[in-house]
Amino acid sequence: MRIHLCLAVFAVALLLRISTAIAQTEPLPPPEIPSSPLPSPESPPLLPSQQESVRQLIEEEIQKSRDIGDRIEEEIHTTFGWTLELLNVLIAVLIAIPLGTGFVLWFLRRSIIDQLVDEIKKQIQNETEAIVKQHLEQQVTATLKIQVEAARAELEILKTEFNDYLVDLSLDAQNEKERIFQELSQITPSVVQEELVSPEIQQRIKDLTEQLELLKSENAKLPFSAYEYVKAGDAFYVEQRYDAAVHAYEQALEINPDFVEAWLGKAKTLRRLQRFEEAIAANEQVIQLQPHNPWGWFGKGYALQDRHQFQEALAAYDKAIQLRPDRHTFWKHKAYVLTKLADYSEAMFCFEKAISLKPNSIGTYYWKAYYHTCRNQSEVAVENLRRVLHQRPDFLAALKADPDFDALRDTYPFQQLMAEVSQSEF
Repeated sequence: MRIHLCLAVFAVALLLRISTAIAQTEPLPPPEIPSSPLPSPESPPLLPSQQESVRQLIEEEIQKSRDIGDRIEEEIHTTFGWTLELLNVLIAVLIAIPLGTGFVLWFLRRSIIDQLVDEIKKQIQNETEAIVKQHLEQQVTATLKIQVEAARAELEILKTEFNDYLVDLSLDAQNEKERIFQELSQITPSVVQEELVSPEIQQRIKDLTEQLELLKSENAKLPFSAYEYVKAGDAFYVEQRYDAAVHAYEQALEINPDFVEAWLGKAKTLRRLQRFEEAIAANEQVIQLQPHNPWGWFGKGYALQDRHQFQEALAAYDKAIQLRPDRHTFWKHKAYVLTKLADYSEAMFCFEKAISLKPNSIGTYYWKAYYHTCRNQSEVAVENLRRVLHQRPDFLAALKADPDFDALRDTYPFQQLMAEVSQSEF
């Protein structure tokens, strides 16, 4: 509508302009030629010069009239030409208005149709996408549900197989553990035995403890009983791994705080670590749990002996012998303490008693050599040491470092014994 109104206003203005132009093109009235006063008949005749002037004036006026006519004709032509152009433009505009209006209407109709088509396409596309999406979601959900069920079933199968594997593995580990402890029980001295084992047995014990530690590292949840911890502690003690032995005994006591064998093993190992106060306390715990256990008294006496409290150690050994007079170890240690106290006659009696109970006790002959050293009987002392080294050459290192034999090392029999050892006569 706005376009039509603008076109109408433009047409009206154009018509007004054309009317004005036509009005301007109307012929102008001829110019008034001033009349020259003609001589009346009564006027005197003109002179030739005057006649020439008059003639020139007439010609000038005529020429002016011609110029004015030319100008009028030029103006008419210009105005009429412009008017024709305006008429042509108006005619073109009048012709173009319907065409433009039709084109505009066609364009508007086309735009509306395109917009409607786009909206319909978009709506159809959205609906199609929603349907496809819903269909895909249903398919994916169904597929995932099937896959989840299959995975769950497979997981249950794997879980069952894994549990079976763990059971088998646990059984294998348990069987291996039992085999190791069975052999350790056969070759490892108990906590109440103080005799040194042979190098071959020591090596085998070392191999078994390595197998045990590897088995435990691979099976962190493999259970151990208090007894098994004690046997592991005994094996570590033989290997002189005293810290590991103490830890094993303490693990046994965590399971069973009243386990006497664990207290005895801990006390013995603490004594080796020269933690004498703790060793005595551990033996006191044994005595408290089992007052008639001779090994608690013996262990207490041994710790007191290492602290050079020989009189107190003697009292503890006497209590142990009172409870178990058939143990050569008790007599041997009592003999050593009596030697330290210079009670030689009673010491010899105890040595003989120990030998009678166990004739091949290397430790008894070793300390009996110390007894003879104290009595300045170097030859007899060396004979006892020779017997020890014949059976246990590994005692040589302890013999060279033992301060009990400092006085004997300067004697000829001892030097002769060392010469025999260097010549590998043993």
